[in-house]
Amino acid sequence: MKRSTKKCIIFGLVLSLMFIFALVAQGADKPVLRTLVFQGWARTPSLQKQVLEYEKLTGVKVEIEEVPFSQFHEKMILDFASKAGTYDFIGTLTDWFSELVRGGYIIPIDDYIKNDPPEDWPNTYPQALLNLQTKDGKLYGFPTHDGPIMLYYRKDLFEDPKEKEAFKEKYGYELQSPKTWAQFLDMAIFFNRPDQNLNGTVIAAKQGGQQLAYDFYLMLWSFGGDIFDENWKPIFNSQAGIDGLQYYADLRNKWGVTPKASTTYDETESGPIYLEGRAALMWHWSHIASWAEMEDRSKIIGKNGYTVFPVADPNIPHTTLDIHWFFAISSASKNQDETYELVKWLCNKENDKEAAFMGTVACRLSTFHDPDVLEKFPFYSGIEAALAGEAKTTPQIAEYAQVDDLIGIACSKVIAGEKTAKEALDEAAKQVEDLMAKAGYYK
Repeated sequence: MKRSTKKCIIFGLVLSLMFIFALVAQGADKPVLRTLVFQGWARTPSLQKQVLEYEKLTGVKVEIEEVPFSQFHEKMILDFASKAGTYDFIGTLTDWFSELVRGGYIIPIDDYIKNDPPEDWPNTYPQALLNLQTKDGKLYGFPTHDGPIMLYYRKDLFEDPKEKEAFKEKYGYELQSPKTWAQFLDMAIFFNRPDQNLNGTVIAAKQGGQQLAYDFYLMLWSFGGDIFDENWKPIFNSQAGIDGLQYYADLRNKWGVTPKASTTYDETESGPIYLEGRAALMWHWSHIASWAEMEDRSKIIGKNGYTVFPVADPNIPHTTLDIHWFFAISSASKNQDETYELVKWLCNKENDKEAAFMGTVACRLSTFHDPDVLEKFPFYSGIEAALAGEAKTTPQIAEYAQVDDLIGIACSKVIAGEKTAKEALDEAAKQVEDLMAKAGYYK
């Protein structure tokens, strides 16, 4: 081989190595962004897919840590309070928004938005969503996975002529989606057929889980009660609360229309039971309306119906619960600029729509009105109105996580038969009042 040829080869190798080292060095300059989510979160599959795409686009690597929901709040708060900065951003609940702001754990993003707004700003999201992550006129993140809770029922069963005839003969009125809790119970009993692997309903009554206290609030409101009065005095131990909690416990203990194992189910376990065709009715978050039409998640495609949440009395207004998950940037993050760019990208039009098709409940108005989304998931046509009108939310106080725990424990005691509904709620109300007094609410 000629000397000149060897020189060319060596020179080419040197250039190639220099190019590789330059790429490595460029990658080394990119931060690794980290987030914390809970296991079973409906947003996680789309999030995992999208962060890989983001890494290809930008070279920024994103690491996702998953923990059980029962550990999520504590792990989040411990990291934030220590200012360790382990997580650059969090997919967190509006339940905890006041606590996060009071602790100075998350940052407002208004300046970022002013310089680099998301698409369609300020008409990107329903105002009702933004209100739940706004404090003193400052916005602290972008919504990424919404509620609200809806009542679901098996259309194929409810529209079956033989079922309708048998139901009317037994109960004296038409079989249709229930509007009252009395109707709900009739229908749950009617369809409760363990020998056919069919439950009347399924609840998520696991102590320490996400859903139990939410279910109590729904019962409380639908029986005509409320959690606090205008002075932050707990009033959930009213007759409405007692009746609602007793009704809830009776679904398992007296009527047997939900599996005995419901006390081990959180919302991540109860939803699949309905989607597998093993329950005739249930209430759950809106992502179930999406999952019911997805082949990889549902055995009831085309058979799911949804309607308003029942009430104890027709004179009580129908309501529902809406909280949502949002991406918030940690005040301890050393990569806040890069994190804002990531979060804004994760919540853009394309990704919000993609997340909807992967089972997330999207949050953008553009997705709510998208023809493709509406054709596949018609329930989106009603979400905007529900958020603007009938939906209620959890108390927006920094002490909410403790209130939630105390109420959840009270509910568990009733379901376990350890206390009556009145005893358990009176005890919890006293504990909550003491908590609020120590926090300075009764000056």
